[in-house]
Amino acid sequence: MLDFEQSSLDELVQPAVLVTIICETVLKDSVVGLLKNLKVKSYTVAEVEGKGRFELRVEASHDRELATEISRAIEVETATEVETATNVETAIEVETQVEIRTLVSKDLSNVILHALKEQQKTFAIIAYRQTVEALAND
Repeated sequence: MLDFEQSSLDELVQPAVLVTIICETVLKDSVVGLLKNLKVKSYTVAEVEGKGRFELRVEASHDRELATEISRAIEVETATEVETATNVETAIEVETQVEIRTLVSKDLSNVILHALKEQQKTFAIIAYRQTVEALAND
């Protein structure tokens, strides 16, 4: 087994934030464009399999017909429909996703997550961040 001193290992790593984004494939170019606009130097994109539910919210000023039309337009089965006083919710099955990962600063992760929150109103997105130690760039 290799024997390293902790102090030498600490010199090899630096703190970073790993941002992981799992979203519909249709958002891939948009998310990659966001990262490029933010001057993110590197990221990975991978196709992933999975299944989940995405709640589409349509304001009450629109009607159930609009929610049904949207469901048909994206050619998915409507799992459930729930009407409330303020909105119509249509559960949509989402099966085609990509996973995008990048290592950034905490401040940049805040910007990325804030931008994705806006997209989450319309698209299925899971995004999270983790504090990690990454190999330091020489």
